[in-house]
Amino acid sequence: MNKTTFLILPLVLAALSPLAHASVAEGAHEFKEDVKSAGRQTGHAARDAAHAIGQGAKSAGHAVADTSKRGYHATKKWISGDSE
Repeated sequence: MNKTTFLILPLVLAALSPLAHASVAEGAHEFKEDVKSAGRQTGHAARDAAHAIGQGAKSAGHAVADTSKRGYHATKKWISGDSE
């Protein structure tokens, strides 16, 4: 009986090996797709954050320029004595 068990065990393991390999390959492919998806989402988030920062800086720059222009004109008007 002992010899029979030792002969059957390697045959069973050899028969199950392709199934285990297919499962590992499928898991590896799924992991690869998950990593690609996470990387893509991270890239999109970084792009969106950069655009938001750029838009904020642009708005702040326009606000400073507008305020400076109004201050310049108000000062010019005060110096020249225009009442308009």
